[in-house]
Amino acid sequence: MSKVNHKWLANVENPEEFEKKLIEQKELFKRFYAMIYEKAKANYDNQIKKSNYDSASWSERQADAIGYNRCLEEMMALLKYTQE
Repeated sequence: MSKVNHKWLANVENPEEFEKKLIEQKELFKRFYAMIYEKAKANYDNQIKKSNYDSASWSERQADAIGYNRCLEEMMALLKYTQE
């Protein structure tokens, strides 16, 4: 059974070899995961600041922050195998 998300292997000529390369670089991708996690945490911390509620464009900022976090979470899901 594959350790990596199936999306990594979609449309790849040799999925077994590609998966092997991904796993060989697990430490590199662990670092990338950590960087993404820090960005998601900073975005969340910024999103819940009380001062944000004083802005007339609060709802647009919230929508943007939520969309950004959704993207970061998708990226972390692709790298979940590095956390096992």
